[in-house]
This record gives sequence, structure tokens and C-alpha cells, in this order.
Amino acid sequence: MVVVPHDRYPEAFDAAVSVAREHGMRPAFMDRRAGIIETDPVLAGSLLEPWYTDNADFNQALRNTLSRNRYRARFEFTRAGFAPRSDTDEVPQVDLLALAEPDWDLTTGDGALDLRVWVFEERGHSVGQRRNTWTFTGTSYTYHVPVEGNWDESHVFFWTPTTRDRAAERRLLGQVESRLKGEDVPVSETTAAAE
Repeated sequence: MVVVPHDRYPEAFDAAVSVAREHGMRPAFMDRRAGIIETDPVLAGSLLEPWYTDNADFNQALRNTLSRNRYRARFEFTRAGFAPRSDTDEVPQVDLLALAEPDWDLTTGDGALDLRVWVFEERGHSVGQRRNTWTFTGTSYTYHVPVEGNWDESHVFFWTPTTRDRAAERRLLGQVESRLKGEDVPVSETTAAAE
């Protein structure tokens, strides 16, 4: 987590967007008032792609070589000290007219903000693969057809979230923090330092 002074929030938001872009993660959703940036997924580098240096270590590069993985990131700015309600807390009454709760607009508020980053790893897999015992060219797939509407992805190839990449989260947060301090560190140097 990185603590951001409120007067530097626009600068921190822009730094988070540029850091995500430098790592190949194009922002797909940005809401400056709510403090959320979500990126499109980017395919993970493998041992066969030495020019992609965003792996935390050799084991991660090997895992990405043996299976098809991709990563997506979510940057989230919240008020400092904000904690979600736990299971033991009392459930407050629902404020349907939003009279009691002030607007969640980080651009007009005051006070420090916390920046958190989540990097999710997703593994690609083929559903319904029927391998031919004689040749790979005879391999076929069953198609899963949705009941209503269309799916965003292919009917054969799906992505399943598997884990979080905590090393990537630390690298992204470190780069945003270094930009706020005025240290413009290239991506390759922070990747090497994190390893």
C-alpha cells in the first residue's frame, strides 16, 4: 500500500495509468472520482520470450511456458484508514436516498488516500478437447453454447483466475511511489531490483 497526499491524487492517478501502460496493461476502465483503474489482460512472458522481463523469477517464467497465462491489474485508491465491514460488524440500515453517507468523490474530498494494487493471474484452457489417438490434426472440440445472448470469449477457450502475482503488485506500487517522489525509474531497473 502507498499513502498518497490528497493534493497529489491527480498526479498519482496519472502515474498509475502510465505505469500500467508501460507494463503492457492498457487501462480498460478508469474512474477518477471513485479511484479505480482496471486494465485489459496481457499475456505473460515465457522462457521462449526473453524480451519480456516482467516475470518475478525463473519459476514464474517456467510456469508461463508450460501453461498459457495472462495478467490483469486493478488499482484502487481509497480514503486512508478505510476498512470494509467485517462479518462481525453490525449491518447499518440501508440509506436509499444517500442522505447520511457523503459522496464517494475522491477528487473533491480531503485527507490522505491509500493506493492498493491487485494483479490477477488467469490460466487459459480449452474446454471439451477431443484428441485423436493417431494425429493432432484430428483433434476437435465440443462447443458450449450460452442459453441466452453471447459470451465475450470463444466457445472453446476460457480463462480461469488462479492466483495473485504479489511480486508484480510490489513492482507496480514501487514504480508509482518512485514517480511521486520524483524518481523516474525505468521499468527494466525496477524489475531487476524486485528480483
